Amino acid sequence: MWDWELIKSGSSQGRYEVLVQYTHEDFHYAHAISYDTEQNEYCLHNHALYELVYCVRGDVIYQAEGVRYQMEPHSLLLLAPAVLHKLFIRSEQPFERHTLYINYFDANSEMFSLMGKCLQLFNQQSVGSAYYGPAECAGIVPLLERLERASASDDERISSLAPYFAKALVAELLMIVNSAAPLAFSTSGNHTIDALRLYLSQNFTRDISLSDIAEHFFWSKDHCNRAFHKATGMSVMQYIAYNRVLYARQLLAQGMGAAEAAREVGFSDYSSFYRSYRKVTGRSPRADYQAMEQAEQEQNAAEQIDICKNKP
Repeated sequence: MWDWELIKSGSSQGRYEVLVQYTHEDFHYAHAISYDTEQNEYCLHNHALYELVYCVRGDVIYQAEGVRYQMEPHSLLLLAPAVLHKLFIRSEQPFERHTLYINYFDANSEMFSLMGKCLQLFNQQSVGSAYYGPAECAGIVPLLERLERASASDDERISSLAPYFAKALVAELLMIVNSAAPLAFSTSGNHTIDALRLYLSQNFTRDISLSDIAEHFFWSKDHCNRAFHKATGMSVMQYIAYNRVLYARQLLAQGMGAAEAAREVGFSDYSSFYRSYRKVTGRSPRADYQAMEQAEQEQNAAEQIDICKNKP
């Protein structure tokens, strides 16, 4: 469930290449490049994870909570858990970035604690996203390089250092937040809606109803739906279905069958899953899987050509 920048349509026109990645119980790190076009549309989404995006190069915009961030090379975007955000491709220039996802579920994790402090320093406001320019981010570059080198190493003694470099990177980020104001940031201004979005992000695969959710927050169903729609543009149940489809798409990409994926993400029947899937992605589950498989085959073929070209 780590790669959440999901293409809604036109996925066969793009290619996603992971250069280095490392998965740990507290975090997931990846250095990746997307080769996309302006025709590719990415899904509006959120997740129960902290997310750090360091832009190496590219011509892209992230939108979070109504604020649009034009990513400069060597700039950094911080996203809090449950914040709705979307990636926009502006040209065919490859988008290269380092991404660090930090697990929100383990409240005892030091990385979780450090990230929480990072986003609590903006005059006690409810900050959902924050953007720092190249000048402010210079201090994290050496740590990113060390994290990448450790993550890519086949030597277990070196690769075991990756969690320490990841923690040092977040500690350096806390130093940046303490000493420099972000160039831009977003706030929701509604702590209850923030809590509701996070609750839904953590529970969308359960058999859950609007009545259950309203009771959990001591609201009426009508008030819960109206307040949530005003903040997000979706009803509570639309939001749940949307997140279920995004998760199902990940499971399909990993080889799980459509019927099993539908059950896994919380749909009670396949017809509801099918209708929701088409509405969100623009394709049926089968057609979407075939498009993803074709894109993967094309990427593998391109990599083999590159290997052959580089042979002496």
